[in-house]
Amino acid sequence: MKENLLLFNNAKLSDTKKPGNEYLVSIMFSHYDQNNNGQLEAEELWQAAEKDHLGQLSSSCILADMLLFDDTDRDGTMTINEFYLAFSKLDSVSVVSLDKALEVNHVTARVGDNVEIKCDVTGTPPPPIVWRRNDMDLASLNEDEIKVFVDGSLYLTNVQLIHGGNYTCHAQHNRDVVQTHVLHVHTIPEVHVIPKLQSRAPGELAEMECHVIGVPTPAVSWLKNDEELKLMSDKYTIVGNGTALLVGKITYSDTGAYMCVASNPAGMTRDITSLIVQDQPTPTAPSEERRFFVFHDWGVSVFDPDNCRLYHQIQSTDVIPGTQEYVCGDRGINCSWGHAINVADRYVYVTQPTKDRVLIISRVQMVVVDVVVTDKVPVDIHYVPHLDQVWILCWRGKQDRGTKTIQIIRDASQKKKHHTVHPEPVDGHFDLVSGLFIPPTQDLGHGWKYGYVVHTNQRGMYKLDLQAMKYIKTVDLTPYNCAPKTADFSTLGGFAILECREPITGRPTGQVVLDYLTDTVVAHKTALFGRPHVSPDSRHVVTLERGNNSVVIVAQQITENGLRFLFDVKTTLQIGDITFFPSRTTHNYDLYASSSTKEDILFVNLADGKVEMITGIGRSMDPVVAEWGNTNRPISSAGVFGTYMVTTANEAIFVVNGKTRTVNCEIGSTVHPRMVVWAKAP
Repeated sequence: MKENLLLFNNAKLSDTKKPGNEYLVSIMFSHYDQNNNGQLEAEELWQAAEKDHLGQLSSSCILADMLLFDDTDRDGTMTINEFYLAFSKLDSVSVVSLDKALEVNHVTARVGDNVEIKCDVTGTPPPPIVWRRNDMDLASLNEDEIKVFVDGSLYLTNVQLIHGGNYTCHAQHNRDVVQTHVLHVHTIPEVHVIPKLQSRAPGELAEMECHVIGVPTPAVSWLKNDEELKLMSDKYTIVGNGTALLVGKITYSDTGAYMCVASNPAGMTRDITSLIVQDQPTPTAPSEERRFFVFHDWGVSVFDPDNCRLYHQIQSTDVIPGTQEYVCGDRGINCSWGHAINVADRYVYVTQPTKDRVLIISRVQMVVVDVVVTDKVPVDIHYVPHLDQVWILCWRGKQDRGTKTIQIIRDASQKKKHHTVHPEPVDGHFDLVSGLFIPPTQDLGHGWKYGYVVHTNQRGMYKLDLQAMKYIKTVDLTPYNCAPKTADFSTLGGFAILECREPITGRPTGQVVLDYLTDTVVAHKTALFGRPHVSPDSRHVVTLERGNNSVVIVAQQITENGLRFLFDVKTTLQIGDITFFPSRTTHNYDLYASSSTKEDILFVNLADGKVEMITGIGRSMDPVVAEWGNTNRPISSAGVFGTYMVTTANEAIFVVNGKTRTVNCEIGSTVHPRMVVWAKAP
């Protein structure tokens, strides 16, 4: 109230030739002392408040309340000294101001920069400044890369995409004058082309692909020998927004270096692919060749997606080298697989819940090279590349209940004997949790510092320092009635997107969008239910709303300011699993969804919402056979520059060409294929 009185009267009463708060307070006293007796009485304050319309300055206080709180001698009046003392009780009686032209300030930085932002809220004397993000006082964050200096400036070290967004500053005791700083974080484009070299005969068609990553989305162009292409002719065709270049009916003069160039405000990057035209072309080496590991009832099979050839088989009855133990068991015992992941393209880690262990399979040798003993029933598994950690969630029983333990394997990609450790104990014992949310690796390459842990029927989460392996704070979600069930993360904007349920009843309570930096809720979509899935480029989040007889696929665009609804697609297909596949026409991703009950795959173009159906994918595995929270029909993409996706049937594997949206082949005699993991070919 008092800060607002100073602001109001500074504008209304103050003579600009006589600045200063003492002068302002004195003319305020004179203005209110209507009978000029040197004392302020209740009636005078009531009349002044009504005349000047001071009720708008505060919803909880009135001018006459000063007699209740600041009449030091309790005589029912205020002298000039008591009036001065009332305002001197403030830490600062500075009258703050902000040039209207500076109310919103846009700041641009590149990833890795150090950024200092000055607050333009001023006063005499200069007031202490408070910086906030989503109303969180940044001085209370305890983050090494975010500092508020005594001069009122905000300093951000090693800025990342998650730091983008709005920051506000204001005087410590006056939140009415606020300056907003919008930080736009850009990344220098990354450009990758394939093939690096190709040889073609005259008259053939040459194709070159380009994948670009960057924020903001880079503009893409193609050059030949550093010169612009003559696109008016039929010689060149650029696919989409530069995702591929086709050179038709090539001649010897088409030999040269072709460059895919990407530029945005952060900079320009290029990558080169060479074309050699000769009568007897040499075979072009395959680019980004990948293979996939399939985990099924009788072991592990490794296949080539191009020709669908079996490369290697690890039988369930094989003895693990260096041990006396079987991979799964003696003849007649089926394998039971939890979850599997690719670790640094060196190993494939897979949990074996019924054997309380993790198998480590060499990508090159395609054999089990290590066995890691865990707590009982290890199921979920996550890899954190920049820390080289594998995080494991052990169910400790067959049911998915809230009594799970967490373990970590460090130096996961190193050639060594591995073992597990637990996170730092809580109150002298290892915590029992219901869920573990670890941010996945994404194209933009952010190294996430934190994960989250949830407990049964609790409206909130614990934030987990991944490097220190300990809890650092509690995130309260009680106002949103949110016990998180699932989560995904977006590097762009720095969001954690939560699927919320009501404790005890399990009733859906919507989708909560959390600012990863401050753990403040920036949006609560109370009518959006289902598990969120963020695309690898952090541009889209897809949520599956499951009904009794249908599924609604809700697509939202991710920006540094939040999530924006794009479109929804309703389908009677009971979706078993989804995967994101690189778009043929944009540098983003499209969505493919497998059916748990029909022989179909649904394609959704995330750029425009158009859909197609791929049929003939075989009868799916009985859902009863699926174990450990896995779907009965997984689908997995080979990733950037990959041509294929793999999905499963009851006793077969289907390799689907994602570029032509056709079935490449069916691989039979594979009983109950449960998981697929892609890895580079040796």
